[in-house]
Amino acid sequence: MRVRCYTHAWGKIETLLRIPLGIFYGLILDVLGIVVAVLWIFLFLYTLILGKRHRGAAEFMNGYVSLMYRVYRYLSFATNERPQLNLQPAEPLDL
Repeated sequence: MRVRCYTHAWGKIETLLRIPLGIFYGLILDVLGIVVAVLWIFLFLYTLILGKRHRGAAEFMNGYVSLMYRVYRYLSFATNERPQLNLQPAEPLDL
């Protein structure tokens, strides 16, 4: 009796699926990147004037960088786990 293994075919499908997912993730990261760029200027001025960081802005930027890291790992074949579209940071803030 012959056993068929479909992991090879699924690997090709998974590889081809990364192309549209990469475009989708790229669009989301671009839009969020514009928001983060504006937020970075706000956070810089806020910190310069008040001497402390705004917690909400810093948490959002930390989540963005964590999402970008997960997407880059997936698209560069470093992991097979698809990144979830959430802004949960990999590490807590150090305020």
